[in-house]
Amino acid sequence: MTNMDFSEQWKSMQQMFLLNFHHSESMRENARRFWENQDKILENMEAFTSNWFKRRHTGTHSAQEAADSMCGTESMVDVVQAYQDWAKGAFERLMADGLACQEQIVAATGALTSPPLSPSEKGIEPIRPETKVTTRVKAT
Repeated sequence: MTNMDFSEQWKSMQQMFLLNFHHSESMRENARRFWENQDKILENMEAFTSNWFKRRHTGTHSAQEAADSMCGTESMVDVVQAYQDWAKGAFERLMADGLACQEQIVAATGALTSPPLSPSEKGIEPIRPETKVTTRVKAT
């Protein structure tokens, strides 16, 4: 039996592990990229929601103006024209929402699918897919 205390054994194990760990730099880069991508996603979501609220405010102001205009007209033609103007703006805002959603999805998936760094050449062999072995049982 050796008289080496546990702290010396622990230090020895740490040194052995750290000396044989070749991927620390690539793991650090992967972690950095992951958090950068998270930040990009949050920035995109913030811009999306900010613009969405701006369009909603524009919509409520437009609806108020249309209501004022429709209530102050003398003819049915003017009422219909005010309504059509409001509806056109509402449709444009709706289309802008759809486009903004599409852009947000593209930005988010682009950030999520950025390829990680490959392990260093000194590192572990790439994982190979398992081959499935099928066995046949003779029916009796």
